[in-house]
Amino acid sequence: MTHAPYFKQILVIAAACAALATQSAHAAAACCEAAPLKAEAHSDTSLFNVASQWQNQTGNSAPLSQIGDRPQLVAMVYTTCQFACPRMLSDLKAIEEAMGSDTASDYGITLITFDPERDTVTAYQAYAKKQQLEAERWTFLRGTASDILEIANLLGVKYKHLPNGEFSHSNIITLLNTQGEIVTQLEGLGADSTKLIETTKALINAK
Repeated sequence: MTHAPYFKQILVIAAACAALATQSAHAAAACCEAAPLKAEAHSDTSLFNVASQWQNQTGNSAPLSQIGDRPQLVAMVYTTCQFACPRMLSDLKAIEEAMGSDTASDYGITLITFDPERDTVTAYQAYAKKQQLEAERWTFLRGTASDILEIANLLGVKYKHLPNGEFSHSNIITLLNTQGEIVTQLEGLGADSTKLIETTKALINAK
């Protein structure tokens, strides 16, 4: 008695089952495969196009777009500065006061350091406490020397690291919209901030 026909039937059934299983697996993989995430598109003039990562006061690192949740007043400073930066900070606090408490959560203030070696997260936290800078409003960003140079160029800020460890630098406050585009700038210490304040409020109200 031969079993050949029987074994042929078994092989045919097994092959069919295997093919069906393969098709099912492929279908399941295609179904469960995550769609690729699309990077948010920004305009050609957006500072958020830079590929650099920036460490904030919590110690976390993220792209510059981490500050894009609301309009931002951006200034470049360093915490051990004894002349220009304290005056810049005073200007920013005056703008903050003039903006009023009703806009408290509608915009932020971002400080980008020139001096990543000395301006560590711990150093900034001590500085923020001394200067009474509320974390809900004020953001500190620290990058590499090359990243700082890139963002300074984009903001139009000129600076030089001096032999004594200090920095000479221009003093500019920049208003960015939520897309990372420059809306207006205020140059110089103690300059009239009326236009900057009005523009910031208009940007908030336009949301």
